[in-house]
Amino acid sequence: MNNYLTVSEALNALFKRGYLLDFALLNDEDCIYCHNQNHRLNAEDFEIDEVYRFEGDTDPGDEMIVFAISSNKHNIKGTLLNAFGIYADSDNSNLIEKLKYKATEDIKPIKRANELIQLSRAHHHTLLLAWKIKTGLAKNIEPERIGKYVKWFFEHHLLPHFETEEKYIFPLLGELNNHKTMAIEQHEQVKDIIMNRLRDKDNLTLLHNLITENVRFEERILFKEIQNKCDFKPNREVVSLSTEKFCDNENDPFWK
Repeated sequence: MNNYLTVSEALNALFKRGYLLDFALLNDEDCIYCHNQNHRLNAEDFEIDEVYRFEGDTDPGDEMIVFAISSNKHNIKGTLLNAFGIYADSDNSNLIEKLKYKATEDIKPIKRANELIQLSRAHHHTLLLAWKIKTGLAKNIEPERIGKYVKWFFEHHLLPHFETEEKYIFPLLGELNNHKTMAIEQHEQVKDIIMNRLRDKDNLTLLHNLITENVRFEERILFKEIQNKCDFKPNREVVSLSTEKFCDNENDPFWK
């Protein structure tokens, strides 16, 4: 099985290998569902081919988990993202038990330095934002509805995350660093779209691509460089940053 460094890398690689569909759990039914193809799969209708876990610390409830799923019955393949954590109390669900069993097998997770754990976890939520945008567009949700959620996420989570990285993390690389410059430029591009150009599907698609690429770049290259080369001692306050639990806005859950 492959060893991917980030959630986005795993999802992109699995897509290239034929896992084309995006599955989600249905809240009221014991099954997974693909909105695009209108497929409902019970626990006995699919197999879990691969599982990839990405975590920042020892709390499994905060893990990001990618399942590669195939169904011989329906001749389809797809991915299921971060499926069972929020359904941990569903003890009577055959589906949840199947997912839990596969996800808790002995799979080595990706580890981060303590000083980067919280920021890396915030990247997981940003990837979920990208997934929500993509799902909303696939379901032909009005751009205004998607944009309203994006602006809320930006104000409450993404902008504070950018500011934290730029104030506490990026300076560790020094003044002249190409990776640092690239990350700041990506931040500015994302901010420009959200603040000025959230009016149509094309810009939402561009935003999805930009934030996915930014997370991939920071997790795979920038954070790796910082973790391997930089001294966190002068900046120990980063350890306690962003420690609050993520609180989502589900006033209009267009992605479900």
